[in-house]
Amino acid sequence: MKAFITILLAACCVFILIAGNLHWQKRIAGSAAPKNLPAAEKSESADPADPEKEKLLSLAANWPESSRKQLEKALDEQRAFSITILGSKSLGEGSDSWPELLKTELQSAYGKDLIETNTLSYDMTSNQFVNQNMEDLLKNPGDMILFEPFTLNDNGEVGTKAGLENLAFVMEEVKSKNPDSTFILQPPHPLYDTIYYPKDVEELKEYSEENSIPYLDHWTAWPELDDPELKEYLSSDNSQPSEKGHRVWADYLIDYFINKES
Repeated sequence: MKAFITILLAACCVFILIAGNLHWQKRIAGSAAPKNLPAAEKSESADPADPEKEKLLSLAANWPESSRKQLEKALDEQRAFSITILGSKSLGEGSDSWPELLKTELQSAYGKDLIETNTLSYDMTSNQFVNQNMEDLLKNPGDMILFEPFTLNDNGEVGTKAGLENLAFVMEEVKSKNPDSTFILQPPHPLYDTIYYPKDVEELKEYSEENSIPYLDHWTAWPELDDPELKEYLSSDNSQPSEKGHRVWADYLIDYFINKES
């Protein structure tokens, strides 16, 4: 009798183990994602990188982080990323000017539909600009502002401290209208054998470093300030670069804005 009970109990244990295992297998199967998920649900777990988007963003590897984010946003929204080139008449004009040379290369690299540029140049000092001519800039600041802050025009007319205060004012006004705009500063063209003007430019560079504003020191690409060869890179009245100077200035900026290692 005892043997019969023992056998019966053993059989019951085996039955319980088998039944429990079958129940567990059903629970596992039920918790798995169904094979016929709707397309929208499947896409949540799979987000493959867009090779074209990654390529374009890699071209902008040198840009400030805020500008790269704006570029990515422009790509997502399928709109143009706008660059405003702002400064004095030293920016030049015409197809051989560095703004036009830069625009051509930018649109060639990124595409005409993605990059648009707008050049605002004024034959005046920074005092005159902040008091009279900010309307066009504030109307459409752009995603990025490449700013040559009238440093040469201010030389001998507006003190360095006042010029930097005007620069700060321009940035504050733009930010109040469009907080997402990013400023990048640069000096005007260099001049041959001058004393005070290079000091003004050095103050501008120091200001940018102290305030963590990107600064493009294109002077490093020109002949030295005391090298007579520099005169070949300037117009006859020194008001802007010659064709040769525009090319040097443009090439420096092209190397910055278009990452060749991408």
